[in-house]
Amino acid sequence: MRSDNLITRIILAVILAALLLILIAFLTSTSSNRVVLERWSIPVSLASVILLVASGLVIRFLAGSKKILESVKALLSRCPDFLAALLLIVTFPLYFVLWFLFPIPFLQRTSVTIGMAILTLSPGLLIIVSYPGKRRRSAILGTVTMAVSLLTVLLISEFVLRKLMPPGIFNPRFGLRPYQRVVMEVNLPGITPGGICTTNAWGMRGEDPPEDWDEWLTIITVGGSTTANYYMDDSLTWSRILQDRLREVHPETWVGNCGIPMHSAAKHALLVREVFSEVKPDIALFLVGINDVGQFLKGEAALDVSLPETGFRQAIFKHCMIMQVLYKLKIVYVDKAPVVSETVDPMFIEEPMLSTEMELPDDLHELIPLPDDYKNRIEAIIQECRELDITPVFMTQPLLFEDNDYWRGIQGGSFWFGGTSSKFSAATTWLILNTLNKDLIEICEKEDVAYLDLASLIPHSRDVFYDSMHLTEYGAFLVGEDAADYFVEELIYEQEHARQE
Repeated sequence: MRSDNLITRIILAVILAALLLILIAFLTSTSSNRVVLERWSIPVSLASVILLVASGLVIRFLAGSKKILESVKALLSRCPDFLAALLLIVTFPLYFVLWFLFPIPFLQRTSVTIGMAILTLSPGLLIIVSYPGKRRRSAILGTVTMAVSLLTVLLISEFVLRKLMPPGIFNPRFGLRPYQRVVMEVNLPGITPGGICTTNAWGMRGEDPPEDWDEWLTIITVGGSTTANYYMDDSLTWSRILQDRLREVHPETWVGNCGIPMHSAAKHALLVREVFSEVKPDIALFLVGINDVGQFLKGEAALDVSLPETGFRQAIFKHCMIMQVLYKLKIVYVDKAPVVSETVDPMFIEEPMLSTEMELPDDLHELIPLPDDYKNRIEAIIQECRELDITPVFMTQPLLFEDNDYWRGIQGGSFWFGGTSSKFSAATTWLILNTLNKDLIEICEKEDVAYLDLASLIPHSRDVFYDSMHLTEYGAFLVGEDAADYFVEELIYEQEHARQE
């Protein structure tokens, strides 16, 4: 009995240490909404009070007499056997999943992580220790059985998922799954239903990479959904049109389409670092800007809170299919990110402005928390490419909207641009995007990087776009042709220059 009481006191001491770790983290933090003592928010203050009370109760039991300790054990011994096993086996994995899926900075602090992990395990241990000898052995056996069963289910699930979704070559955060085939049955203006969307051995759209890779001119197109052209047949994407045109003057040309919906400039830099570092194409062609508009329209809510690029969480995500599935479910059902069927803007309706548009500053950069963010991201992409000896080429982003009286009377809100409650007109949305286009040109000229001002070449026409930004087949044809003309001129120049030397 004395040893049982000692074990109980040890567990209580560990619980106290966990509570204090979390409490210290709260007390040493500073809230953005400083209401209490000009330092903490009301929720943080309430949480701290709760932790203080809980710590006091634990100290009371820990320092109490043998009689108090026995009364606590008697109370816990009334808990059913399955509860102890449940608390030990289920609560920690559940906490682990929540920690993984919701990367709240405060909860990622080491002291909080350790404290919470201890708290998920300690109650179950306290209940088991409170049981008399025979019942305790039975509870331990039940816990072990439940743990083995859960582990077996997880291993089988991991095995099945790997069979159903073979892992790609690259980091799974990019979703580059090899040899997928989807038939597109859509009803979109300017898009032919029944197109085939396939991926190659690398998970990109396009032909398999040539075996004699170094002998070919290799280009990979990078961007968001306006590069992916998901609803079009493989043969009609602007990346494929670019390849077909270039092969007329340089037959050994390969173009891979690495457009990934919702990817912004920051993700493009990561793509270069993690994917292009392994395949090393000659040229990376970027169509950028549309997914960087969010900061102007949503402010800090648009800042990236996705998985970190390195560290323990990223390693788990990279090697565990179960966590990949859970993360994708969280992105869709909690974060409300668009799935494939919603890539077409479901809120693209031309509605008149219901109120006077807010007054805009002369420099639209003043609308965002980080005015130089986009420029810095483009510079990061250029730096990543240069370190890998890859030639970066950029294209500015076209849009249906333009700066005229008609679009100034239409709401700029849409699924992508902050919802129908947007305080900007469609014309301002274009001005915002064009601000980023000008930033792109400025950085390219500063860094002596090739660029094509595509936005000035593509008309603001419904023949070109089936919603505010996504291309029709005709629009993709125009983009592919303009990009090809640009590359052909560059190739001809380089060939003539080489012959002169």
